[in-house]
Amino acid sequence: MKLFQILIISFLMVVNSIGSAFCQDITLSWDPSPTPEVTGYKVYYKQDNMDFPFDGIGATEGASPVDVGDVLSTTLTGLSDGETYYFSVTAYNNADAQSSYSNIVSNSWLPALVIPENGATNEPVPVTFRWETAPSGYDVSYTLFYGTDENEVRNAGSIVTIPPPSNNNLPTGIIIVLAALTLVMMSTRYGSRIKFLPQTASLLLIALSGGFLTACGGGGGGGDGSTSSHSVASSEESVLYSINKGSSDYHQAYDLEASTTYYWKIVATDTQDPNLTYESEVLYFTTGEF
Repeated sequence: MKLFQILIISFLMVVNSIGSAFCQDITLSWDPSPTPEVTGYKVYYKQDNMDFPFDGIGATEGASPVDVGDVLSTTLTGLSDGETYYFSVTAYNNADAQSSYSNIVSNSWLPALVIPENGATNEPVPVTFRWETAPSGYDVSYTLFYGTDENEVRNAGSIVTIPPPSNNNLPTGIIIVLAALTLVMMSTRYGSRIKFLPQTASLLLIALSGGFLTACGGGGGGGDGSTSSHSVASSEESVLYSINKGSSDYHQAYDLEASTTYYWKIVATDTQDPNLTYESEVLYFTTGEF
């Protein structure tokens, strides 16, 4: 379907959700499109996940999309009670040309993305990501995902953390030190009798020193003072970052390339039930030249 250039609904929201014994009615409201030729709106909905296409069924008003005409609010009735639904709205004109989708909303809480604004250009680095925190009653931890491939970001669902060094390595280090010292002592006393003993002791000490130097390397900060786990997956074509932000509602990213489009989202995970997650929509922005 041909798209036409309009400033589509800047804000779609769920006004209320009324449940009965077997179904729920969900009322939606949105800002008007400022484009004069708009003659109506279509409401798209889907159950359980926000992956396009929004091809939901079950509403009394019909399958998605529901053409609601030239109004700024509507109610979808007869939806399954206790289920989570996602909604988006488009505008159309007399030629049946349709706009892009509005923001996505749900009858369940979703973490709203604040900045960067969707489609922002010339974003300076470091880029500050900010999102709205959960309302009272939610106990969640936030994971930020951002990368250069939209599908990778959209499909990302869990953070891969890099565990800290284990204390179990300490006895091994002590054993190596004792072995090296023993060889040195033996080299001093019996070096002339045992072939290659001095060289073996020297090599062992060098290897031990290299291990200590390697253990002291690495590291980096999130830039906002919060404790976070940072993981990066990359290929020749794309890069995907996942950062565990705990209860923080922002992150400053210094590791972005110039003139590059990035996609991002937030996944909030219940601290008591890791299987219970709340996922934002995916937005995008482009960094400036530097």
